[in-house]
Amino acid sequence: MIGLDLVHQLVLPHRMELFFNLISVIICVLLTTASIVSITKYKLITKNEKWYVYYIIFIFLIEFTSYTMLILKFQNYAFLYPIYIAGEFFTVTGLYIKKLNLNKYYFLATGLLSIFFLTVDRIFGQYQYNDYSKAVSNIIMTVLIGYSLIQDIRNIRNKSSFQLIDKIFFLYFTVSIFIFIFQNQLIAFPKDYFTSIWVINNLMSCMLYSLFIYTFFKKITIKQQ
Repeated sequence: MIGLDLVHQLVLPHRMELFFNLISVIICVLLTTASIVSITKYKLITKNEKWYVYYIIFIFLIEFTSYTMLILKFQNYAFLYPIYIAGEFFTVTGLYIKKLNLNKYYFLATGLLSIFFLTVDRIFGQYQYNDYSKAVSNIIMTVLIGYSLIQDIRNIRNKSSFQLIDKIFFLYFTVSIFIFIFQNQLIAFPKDYFTSIWVINNLMSCMLYSLFIYTFFKKITIKQQ
């Protein structure tokens, strides 16, 4: 996944390396499955819910490109990182702007911020600013998701079938804030400490993609009843 290049810089014990390879394969399978399921069920979900599909497809394309370049042994694919940050930010904020029926001007704001996240490393000339961009984008997304969840609690009758994804989104992006701010510092910590943090991140990715698969299948089952 994007960001795991720091893990590969470490000389890990054989068992730990096998574990990371295994969980990477599991994440790839879950992400691919979630993408396929979301595409096949695209026409059966509402207009606002289609933004969940845009998100998972975008993440799939970024990860697919990243792994392809890794397999082909490209020397540098760091350019994908700002694309990942900007695209993820735009799709997630777009999702909740639609879901909360916010003014269209919010789309203009999130679009401008996405462009900033896309170009910040070129402006300052250092890739390390991408980590801070990721943290800032996660903070904004977490606030927006949290507000959406509060609205869902107030409107119990309008409970969304995607609420489980919203909850894991909130948890996932909250934890990621600290990981992406301090990942360059964490690599200086003992290997067990550093790798345990990435284990948590990977497990949360597995949970997120699994919930996408579960939610789309559940949504379709309800539609057919």
